[in-house]
Amino acid sequence: MKVSVAVPVYEYYERGVEFLDDMLRTISMQTLKDVEVVIADHSVNHEIEDYCKLNEYNLDINYIRNEEGRGNPAVNTNKAIDNCTGEIIKVFQQDDFLYDTEALEVMYKVMTESDQKWLVCGAIHTRDDGNSFFNPMLPRWDNEMMTKPGHNFLGGVSVLSIKNEVKTRFDPCVKMCLDVDFYHSATVEYGYPILYQDVLIGNRVRDDNTLMSTISEEETMAEFEYCWRKHGII
Repeated sequence: MKVSVAVPVYEYYERGVEFLDDMLRTISMQTLKDVEVVIADHSVNHEIEDYCKLNEYNLDINYIRNEEGRGNPAVNTNKAIDNCTGEIIKVFQQDDFLYDTEALEVMYKVMTESDQKWLVCGAIHTRDDGNSFFNPMLPRWDNEMMTKPGHNFLGGVSVLSIKNEVKTRFDPCVKMCLDVDFYHSATVEYGYPILYQDVLIGNRVRDDNTLMSTISEEETMAEFEYCWRKHGII
């Protein structure tokens, strides 16, 4: 298998199947066909499981019902990654999708021709589920990413791809710092990423982002302080 797409999922406020379907549609349209989709499901119901059994896009789907750490995004993302068999693992958040039909092929070629172990690509944003797009963002490194909140110029988890040999995993003790903590850990263990200067990912921007609304500024700072202690920054 050339590429595994690792997708942690849950009910997503009754839109879980809708978002997953849109992602799988974009995977089915890829020029690269040697692809598996590993879905780790934290749902308490069986809607996503039933949907995966239908496999309307005729993809190679490895569905895993995951009751471990239900509600913790790091646990579920790690579960999906740990069950991937591809040379390259493309990590996704459930509500994002591939921006064009050559995204996986381009990502695979760039990574397999490089000694670097992980890649971060550009993303573009949509508020209307892909009918229109705005604010394309290309990744750039900032040495203060881990020390100063708001200095993550790489992007969220969906811009990330890793080689299967990478053993870095997401820390279950953080939520708001999930991405920057992983990026810092991967850099320490494997060096800097490939900063791919083109848009491969579509990010949904939602006004109902429950995670953002339920975690206070104090809690976010507590997460950063936890990461600083863990990494010996302070």
